[in-house]
Amino acid sequence: MDLARRHNGGAFARAAHPAPSRTSWAGDHVGVFSLAAIGRTADFSLCGELGSAFWVAEWDYPAIGIYIVDCPSAGHDMIALDYRSLGEPAVVHVDQERNYQITVLAPDFKTFVADLIEESEYNVDD
Repeated sequence: MDLARRHNGGAFARAAHPAPSRTSWAGDHVGVFSLAAIGRTADFSLCGELGSAFWVAEWDYPAIGIYIVDCPSAGHDMIALDYRSLGEPAVVHVDQERNYQITVLAPDFKTFVADLIEESEYNVDD
């Protein structure tokens, strides 16, 4: 919550997150672009014109929770808080290019943010 209070959305300084298996982005990670803002005034705010509901209604993303991070693929993959289980939501990668495959990236948002790394750490030729 502190991150939202201080920054309320925006681009990540570290633009990659490890993935346990291949994604349409790369063999071992996903790219991350920006975190949605809280509210409804910005286009990519959680309740804004291009917020979480947009991805479910217009792009047929599965209704598993809240889509909070867009990826550099321009809508072909997203990162969501997965509320299908009880307790704190896991952070998952949903890959439209792979028939909306859902891959768990982290058990919670705090771990997700802590595990972000520089894209340059990966072999971008993959």
